[in-house]
Amino acid sequence: MKLDIKRLRTYLQEIQSRKKEIEKLLKKKDEEILSSIWTMRGLKYALVEIAEAMANTLQHILAKMYGIPVTGYVETILKSGETEIISQELARKLRPFFDFRNSIIHRYWIISDSKLLTLVRENLNDFSRFIDEIEKFLENTQQ
Repeated sequence: MKLDIKRLRTYLQEIQSRKKEIEKLLKKKDEEILSSIWTMRGLKYALVEIAEAMANTLQHILAKMYGIPVTGYVETILKSGETEIISQELARKLRPFFDFRNSIIHRYWIISDSKLLTLVRENLNDFSRFIDEIEKFLENTQQ
């Protein structure tokens, strides 16, 4: 089956846009960010949007190229590493992020805002790495 490249590029652009918004937010000091409930909710929502765009990207590739159905976000990231759509190392790094997405949406557990902010600061570049690895994967499949 054929990949919908335009659709995939839209997802990647969304990830990049949300990442830029987060980068702008992270220019503020932690105290300023943490003192605003709406800023933290906005950050969490941006992270959910990134997770969903990543999952949509990977689900599309898994279905169209490999005929692999997935039932959830965590399975999506695991299968994507196994099939080497993205590196296994990146899949391992992103798995907690996908778990976190489920936790926010379904309120399984609550992470402290300060811990979340630290994790975002430390791992923000993983979103760019995801885009780079998907771009490389697409280049290799079009050759």
